[in-house]
Amino acid sequence: MDSLFIQKEILINAPIESVFSALTTSDAILNYFPLTAVESDWVVGGEVLYRGEVNGVAFTDYGVIEELTSPNHYAYRYWSDNHGTEKVAENYLTISYRLEKRSNGTLLMLEQRNIRSAALYELMNNQVWDYLLASLKGYAESVHST
Repeated sequence: MDSLFIQKEILINAPIESVFSALTTSDAILNYFPLTAVESDWVVGGEVLYRGEVNGVAFTDYGVIEELTSPNHYAYRYWSDNHGTEKVAENYLTISYRLEKRSNGTLLMLEQRNIRSAALYELMNNQVWDYLLASLKGYAESVHST
């Protein structure tokens, strides 16, 4: 099976620097993504661990930061122990957030690549990313308005 990919965009009524900070600050991420911990030193080549729980089962996404260019681009590759795959290079997915300053805020462009399962693609594309991006938008806009 060829790998699948997801592309989504969302306009966030907050400055680009605020949105980038929300994506790359461990404590901030916990305010809008349903995770229990985010651990990273936030440097290119460094590790980023996203820990959470789904239906009572703990999981960890094991990532490596590939791009961290403030305030425009954050990308990492990762493997998750809740995807049902072996922890080998070909099973790592990539996530990229590109940000563009707009007159009315920030355009966030998300891309997730190397999805190898139609079921995971359907879940991420039709449910998870819409929820996560809306949650990020709500958080970034509420922080900006205070």
